[in-house]
Order: sequence, then structure tokens, then C-alpha cells
Amino acid sequence: MKINNLLLSFILLTGFLNAADAIKPSKATLELDMGAKMEVQMSQLPNGTWKLTSSVDYGSIFKRMESEVFELKDNQIKPISYEFNQRQFFRKEKNYANFNWENGKVRYSLGKKEQSIELSGDVLGPSSASLQLRLDFRNYGEENIPHEVSYLVYWKGSIKNRTYTVKKIKETIETDLGSFEAYRVSRNFEEGSDRKQIFWLAPDLDYSVIKIVDKNDRESEIKIKTFEEIT
Repeated sequence: MKINNLLLSFILLTGFLNAADAIKPSKATLELDMGAKMEVQMSQLPNGTWKLTSSVDYGSIFKRMESEVFELKDNQIKPISYEFNQRQFFRKEKNYANFNWENGKVRYSLGKKEQSIELSGDVLGPSSASLQLRLDFRNYGEENIPHEVSYLVYWKGSIKNRTYTVKKIKETIETDLGSFEAYRVSRNFEEGSDRKQIFWLAPDLDYSVIKIVDKNDRESEIKIKTFEEIT
């Protein structure tokens, strides 16, 4: 089983947005087509920053936990820290990153390797990139949604440009929550890559994602099962 950066898409499912609060505390359960479930939660910490966490537990076969702490100001996300732990059978992977904006550096670890790289511009974390996309869609408004958007995103010791292509004609998507008109957004990968990641954003749900298709070695479809706001 491989679940590559699914959280980057699932973030869009958590925390309905509104005009008063850019993000709202919430939690959701999602079901992957192989039978595993993902728990996702958005919470606000005492110091006013936000923490997004996700976990997948498929028994002895696969476990994954991922979290990112970030601050939000004027609809712009600024990551503070990121942590990732995964076990697939007997293979383990662990990494973290700390974003020091005052010093302009990201200090990170990949396994036993610890290094740092320079921060430049509005760099987003591995998880917060998709949330920023959703915030921007809300601010664009339907008439002004562009055909393509891009962000600088940190991932595993490097900062790269991540680009998404938007299909401007909405599609009708059937879900457990009902039928919705949604924009199809595709993440662009390097030429020749067979990777695929597509998600559908529904304006009627404040651009929440209602369907995700993710392909690496195999193609997976993810559906939301439960959702609740935390008060």
C-alpha cells in the first residue's frame, strides 16, 4: 500500500470556511478504496496557531501519521513545523521540518540526516499547500478562478514549484453527502511521470473537496464518510 501525499488533498476536506473565520476547527473520517480509514482533524492551539493532523491505521500492514502546525494571517498560510511517520510492514520512514522565518531557514531531518535550506518567498508546507489553494479559490470567486495556479512548497529537503491546472467547466459529482457541481483540479507532475492526483472542489460547500483520485503504483479513490465541526 502506498499513500503519497494524500493529506495534501484531504486538508481541503476539513474545516469549512466562512467570511468570519478563514478556518474552523473540525474533524473528518475518510474511506480509502482498499478499506482503510483516515482520520483528519483541524484544531487551533492556545497560541492562536493551527494544527492539522491525519492518521491512517491499517493494522500490521500500514500506519501513517502526519501533522503540520502553521499560522494564518491575511489569508496567507505560514508553516511552522511539519512531522511525518510511516510504517509499511517492517519498513519505517520518519521526517520533520522546522520553519525559522526570522533566520530564513528550514531545518529538516530525513531519517538520520539533518540539514537546512534557505527559505524564500511564501513557501508552504507539505500539508498546507492544498489548504492555501482552497483559501485562494474562495477569494478569487467563481468568475475569476484562473486556469492554473502555482505555489512554492517544501518537501523532503527541497523547495519546488507545485502547479495545478483547473478545468473551468464544473462537473456533477455524486457523494454520500449528496450531488454537487465541482471544479476539477489536477496537480501537474514532471513530464513522463505516471503520477496522478485530481480533486474536485465544490463552491456550494465553500470549495471543500468532495472527491479525490490519486495514482502512484495504483489508482485510489477517496471518499468522505463523516464530518463534524468542533466547538
